[in-house]
Amino acid sequence: MIKPEIVERVRQETDIVALIGSYVQLKKTGKYYRGLCPFHSERSPSFYVSPERQVFHCFGCGAGGTAITFVMRYEKLEFPAAVRLLARRLGIKVEDEASGGKYQLLYDVCEKVARFYEQMLLKSEVARGYLSQRGLTSNTIKRFRLGFAPGGNYLRGQSAKLGLNDELLVKAGLVISIDTGLVDYFRERVIFPIFSLSGKVIGFGGRVLDNSEPKYLNSPDTPIFHKGENLYGIFQAKAYIRDEIPVLVEGNFDLLSLAEKGINNVVASLGTALTNEQALLLRRFNQQVILCYDGDEAGRKACRRSIETLLKVGVDPQVVILPAGEDPDSIVRKQGKDGFKALLEGKVDFVDFILKDKKLNSVIEQRTAVKELAGLVQLIPDDVTRDLYANRIARIFKIEPNRLLTGGQIVSIGTVPPVDNENRRAEQLLAAAVRERELARILKEFSVSELITQDDLKKIARMLEEHCDDEDYSPSRLMDLIDDEQVSSKIASWIFREEKIPSVAEFRNQVCNYRARWLHRELERAYNLGDNERVEQLIREKNRLRQKIAARKE
Repeated sequence: MIKPEIVERVRQETDIVALIGSYVQLKKTGKYYRGLCPFHSERSPSFYVSPERQVFHCFGCGAGGTAITFVMRYEKLEFPAAVRLLARRLGIKVEDEASGGKYQLLYDVCEKVARFYEQMLLKSEVARGYLSQRGLTSNTIKRFRLGFAPGGNYLRGQSAKLGLNDELLVKAGLVISIDTGLVDYFRERVIFPIFSLSGKVIGFGGRVLDNSEPKYLNSPDTPIFHKGENLYGIFQAKAYIRDEIPVLVEGNFDLLSLAEKGINNVVASLGTALTNEQALLLRRFNQQVILCYDGDEAGRKACRRSIETLLKVGVDPQVVILPAGEDPDSIVRKQGKDGFKALLEGKVDFVDFILKDKKLNSVIEQRTAVKELAGLVQLIPDDVTRDLYANRIARIFKIEPNRLLTGGQIVSIGTVPPVDNENRRAEQLLAAAVRERELARILKEFSVSELITQDDLKKIARMLEEHCDDEDYSPSRLMDLIDDEQVSSKIASWIFREEKIPSVAEFRNQVCNYRARWLHRELERAYNLGDNERVEQLIREKNRLRQKIAARKE
């Protein structure tokens, strides 16, 4: 863990124009520098660098950020590695914090146990034979650091030799307490270490060698591992999924079999329904994802749920439809790399996937399909993408292109739903607050982050509220605090707008109006639901807001 003061010194001393100019030919244009974007192909320069704000932004592809995020994106590095690279350029010696961070002991435990499991695999002919039957060679086994957990309490019995104790093993989720005492969590299982983006072992998955239940186990949540926030194989795949569309599969062996055949742009969802956090993690690398789930009914249902999750965070889901009874593991072992690549080429968008098995003979059947698709389209946060999909559905069903059935009502496709108007207003508030700390403090005063529904904007609002009292508050520092390229790019685009920043009084009035509109919508919803307790609570809150506004005017 790099000391915060070192990160701040690197941030302050790096000249973003000189840095980016060493990668891209820049030409001074007014107060900015302009050049061809290194992140997409273009003939006319749309890539701008601001020496005043120490940020960059491309008006073509939307990429944007600071010197640190530029290096992360261009060199495909994680934050610490990018800081170290910039520090070397500046001649700054980088020293890690002595403790390595408060979780370093747990990282050390997981690394030691991963090595232990690797050694146990070398000693187990049965486990190695099982992996061989699954088609895995030593190269893939080593690359993913597969291991084996012996039966009984073998790990716990060897813990002293490993320099570990029960307390650490319990905290790392490797030993659990049952009625008879402490026992190994993984026993008689092939082990799949789970890595963070930076390559640290943070948890484990395990599969039995036969068909007993539970077939798969993942580490319980620990201070360094949260199943719903990680993806199996993300560390090995990250170098590939910026340039190739990520393929999301359900099982670890699906991923390993594909990797064995040289298909490396694959991640797996750790045996859970895809979460918002996992979808956002994928979005950091690519705005498209190919879903390749099992070809049975359960796989199709899981695919439908994942489509919804991906759409909500602004990722465009594509789907590979496998034959019934097949999964990615079985397909690639039968058809090889070329056969599987051909299946990927035949991917369809979510509209075609939803319609594939539907009967559309009657008006009622068509109406049901339109309503389902419309509900998905309304989840898309980007206006243009939403309208393109909405128009596509309208053409398929030969309904008027400016109308779409949703929620049983006819709504104009071209009309932005009320929630989008509120998202735009929220964006205006955040764009101003990013540049002025006093305005961010007003967001905190009125808890604006609690009112925002869109994931990106909520994340930015929370960050502003959390850091509005920092002495070194600045747009560039805020962008480096956001571990999400798309969100960082959004902030950069706001900075380049050069819109007039409202006064503190004007901004406070805008925030009060924003909260008042939210209260009005929530009251309306509570009335319609007959939730009297919620109605009373909101009325009290509305009265408090009125009193607060009145007190300011006095």
